[in-house]
Amino acid sequence: MSEKVIALAERLKKQAREGVMQFWLDYGIDEEYGGYWTDLERDGSRYGEGTKWVIVQMRTVYSMCLAYQFFGEQVFLDQAAQGAAFFRAHFRDEANGGWYQSVSRDGQSVVDPSKQPYGQSFISYGLAEYARLSGDEGALADAIYTHDTVMEHCWDRVYGGLPNQFSPHWQLVNGIKRVDTHMHTMEGVSALYYATGDARYLQRLNLLADTILSPIGAGGCYDVEYGCTHEMFYADWVEALSHTHGATNFGHVTEAGWFIAKVAAYTGNERQFKLAKGLIDWANEYGWDAERGGQFNYGMPSGEIYDDKKVWWNQGEVLGALAFLYRLTGEESYFSRLEEHVAFIERDLWDQEHGEWYPMLNADGSVHMGARGLADRKGSPHKCPYHVVQGLYHAYRDLLRAADQETVAEPKQWGDFCL
Repeated sequence: MSEKVIALAERLKKQAREGVMQFWLDYGIDEEYGGYWTDLERDGSRYGEGTKWVIVQMRTVYSMCLAYQFFGEQVFLDQAAQGAAFFRAHFRDEANGGWYQSVSRDGQSVVDPSKQPYGQSFISYGLAEYARLSGDEGALADAIYTHDTVMEHCWDRVYGGLPNQFSPHWQLVNGIKRVDTHMHTMEGVSALYYATGDARYLQRLNLLADTILSPIGAGGCYDVEYGCTHEMFYADWVEALSHTHGATNFGHVTEAGWFIAKVAAYTGNERQFKLAKGLIDWANEYGWDAERGGQFNYGMPSGEIYDDKKVWWNQGEVLGALAFLYRLTGEESYFSRLEEHVAFIERDLWDQEHGEWYPMLNADGSVHMGARGLADRKGSPHKCPYHVVQGLYHAYRDLLRAADQETVAEPKQWGDFCL
């Protein structure tokens, strides 16, 4: 069995290096101004004006850091360094604190000065990871500052949680609370904990995990009846049905389960782990395409499919979640499903002609082109290497741990569980 596990892991690594990260080295670097190009066609050619968004810039810094650890090639750490330098030089809001949402390609003008906890979370994620690998103390200080600033200005001290959007001056603009904001904030806190070892970040991880797992209407995102998370909420955690129509995203349910399971496995919190595993199992049961493979996009809590398209980032979360549960439980069903999922990715999702994953597929495996025919584009304000290399990297590492090819430290170390 260990030979099968190792062979699957090596397929993931080969895809990550040759099929994904080479694309971003070839096409994603802004050689003239620094940072990374946002808008890329299927073949890597550029379109748009090059506006730079906090999410793309900092997710790509994080992706380059993962690639450096994955392949051991200095080029990836160098690209993380230049991306972090561009960001720190041009996105900082000196007057109000925090960082802008987007700037012009050259960084000389602000395009969107708003503050969104969702986007700010990736600043801590990328800068803390880069600082841990490079020893850049200034980057680490900015990562710590960013999370502290968000929690100071954005955390709801009445009901808990993080609303969606604030003005440049940190005044509330959009009070909707989203499950994904809290999950991505966990990622940034995870990187801070790994970089510093400060126990307050472990406490913060538990706060965020417990927020997600608290019942809808009573402090969080969790559907006690069906065992899944929901998507959007008002300030008091009543579901925003006008936004969601009651549907939930299979990828977010998987992602929440994966992230919380990691924290719970590290701390030994049995309740958190049971609920987190249940989230992954729920998405695996109802969101899986038994005919062709891959995870559908949206479903109702009772299991009916609401949207049968297959979005790239959902599939990355499935990789990480299944590999982690296989590592922890040794249950063959998780490995078998992971094998099926990798086969689906290799057949349908990975563009083996040009590299990278398609953004969205129809249920039959064809590329979903959308009303404007744009959906085969590889780069956008929402898409960069992050979800893809993250899923491939963590699945690879956890498969090696499951096959006893990589040692898991005792006593436990966060590096074996980090997001």
